[in-house]
Amino acid sequence: SSSSSSSSSSSSTLGNILGNIFASDKVELSQLVGTWKYSGPAVGFQSDDVLKKIGGSAASAAIEKELETYYNKLGLNNLILTIDENANFTLKAKLITFKGVIEKGDNGMFIFNIKAFGSVNLGRLEVYTTLSGKTLSLTCDAEKFVALAKKIMSITNNSTLQSVISLLESYDGVTVGFKLRK
Repeated sequence: SSSSSSSSSSSSTLGNILGNIFASDKVELSQLVGTWKYSGPAVGFQSDDVLKKIGGSAASAAIEKELETYYNKLGLNNLILTIDENANFTLKAKLITFKGVIEKGDNGMFIFNIKAFGSVNLGRLEVYTTLSGKTLSLTCDAEKFVALAKKIMSITNNSTLQSVISLLESYDGVTVGFKLRK
């Protein structure tokens, strides 16, 4: 049975590579409008040097697998992102619902201005956005993801978030987030 698991991970890695070849990071806000449902964790690298340093796409798959364990514990596997024509968004997760407004940033990035419980300002998060078919990948610098997770942890007192924070603090130059499907 170990050979079948390795073949599925290698086909998953191949799928990620092929998906990245055909992905576009030139995404317009109008392409984000709609309802998107979680399909898995997403990992990216801020440079080819970082990719080489941590071991390439095999390391990316390993990080995604580790994140998936935590995402499932946090209920993020039921995450739903809804974006309207006016760039308002709602991000529903098991623990918390976020709302806010998206702005177009520089270099194909979007800035999510995030609020929890309708009024608790969690700040601005710059998000790398790629679109491949009906799959949207949203990732941000792991350090910024950690800062957001710490703010959420102070509101929710969720100990699983501390485990995610510890994991992400060990990844320098890595971007993390979600893959979503329309």
